Amino acid sequence: MPLTTPVAAEFLQQLARSSARDLRIELQAQGVRIELTDLQLHFVHSFASGPIAKRASQSTQMLLKACNNKQRNIHRILDLTAGWGVDALVLARYGQQVTLLEQHQLLHAIIAHSLAQLALTPNGAEIAQRLHLQHTNAKHYLHGLGDAEEFDCIYLDPMFAAHKSGAKPAKEMQILQALTANQDIESCFALALAKARKRVVVKRAAKAPALAGAKPDLVQRAKTIRFDIYLTS
Repeated sequence: MPLTTPVAAEFLQQLARSSARDLRIELQAQGVRIELTDLQLHFVHSFASGPIAKRASQSTQMLLKACNNKQRNIHRILDLTAGWGVDALVLARYGQQVTLLEQHQLLHAIIAHSLAQLALTPNGAEIAQRLHLQHTNAKHYLHGLGDAEEFDCIYLDPMFAAHKSGAKPAKEMQILQALTANQDIESCFALALAKARKRVVVKRAAKAPALAGAKPDLVQRAKTIRFDIYLTS
């Protein structure tokens, strides 16, 4: 059930106060402003407007190609590492049913609020209905995945370090890295390969080694990142 604004405001403030970081949260009309004061970083998380929504409207992204096939019969996607939910929003924007998992309580609550606000917009309600947010651990979820919950594609986006050139990632990624840590991603990857009906897609830095040393069947490349694709059928 989407959080109402007063409930969301109080809940998010409680989570911010309990954080180990110096964190400030402010609910806005269509999203959440997040400020990590000790690092002097802030950004607004919104699925309805701003940079995240603008990115989701771009149809030429490699992510869309990586999470589909020539037959166009990939419809249900499991995003094991939701983070800010950006990639899940992109996929849902272009018709996929996406279940996104986030075990960090604050991140989950922020996504839930932005998702509820998206559902209130004229063009966002249909997209929001295709996004199914779960507050859970990815490894535990995969272990409990039954035949009735089949996913055509399972997607992983492990956080990776900044490039050796010293260039810093975007502010929202720096905040994400400060608040969270990667799960046991290799175990999740092994389980994903056993559970996905058609493919597993892993987002990597352009020059990073393959996850767990596993050679992908296909690769979609961009300038700074790539998507390694593992066919499971």
